[in-house]
Amino acid sequence: MERMLPLMAENPAAATAGLIAMVCFAIWPLFRARTTMLVTYIGNNLGFVVHYALLGQWTAVAMNGLMSVQTVMAIMLARLPRLRWAYYALMPALALASLITWHGLPSALAAAATMLSTIGRMQTNDAVLRVLLLASTPFWTAHDLFVGSLPGLIADLLSMATGAVMLLRRTPAVRRILTSAMEQLRRLAQRAGLFGQQLQTRRTRPAAGATRSAQRPISRENTVLCK
Repeated sequence: MERMLPLMAENPAAATAGLIAMVCFAIWPLFRARTTMLVTYIGNNLGFVVHYALLGQWTAVAMNGLMSVQTVMAIMLARLPRLRWAYYALMPALALASLITWHGLPSALAAAATMLSTIGRMQTNDAVLRVLLLASTPFWTAHDLFVGSLPGLIADLLSMATGAVMLLRRTPAVRRILTSAMEQLRRLAQRAGLFGQQLQTRRTRPAAGATRSAQRPISRENTVLCK
């Protein structure tokens, strides 16, 4: 984390490209139409191609470059379903690019993020598209932490926040599931609280025999013996 700011200060061109990509990546979930979301996502891809190239992260460069081509095809899928096969044909290219540019954990994280977003962009359902693109973001977050990309990290965090909010607002089914889960947790918490109160009451309640002994009057004989 501490090397991110010096790294961006040493490379202002990478910082500028990352800033443009960051804005696109952070705001794509705010749009409602599938086409607008994907067009904004292309801006994110192209900006990060330049950003990661200047940082020497070639797996991320290859992933973002191929994803931008896939995104163009994904936009046209609704009108030209035959392009789905061309879209599928780029998947082996993504795997090959990962192997050629492989340099450990950053490559694995970039490849995992790309896989999820690749599957997501081919979805015609807006909700599924949002879920899968959002699911790819934690992998990019870990990648950007590892390589020291401050614009990438900020974009990832903003995208996760806006994506989660828009997913809840735009997807009643997800909202119902979360509401139901919260209600179940509330009921469990209430039951746990009642159980704790009952347990505390049992611990503090005196035994019945001890209570009767305490309340039994002292006989005259016992009084004499006590003296």
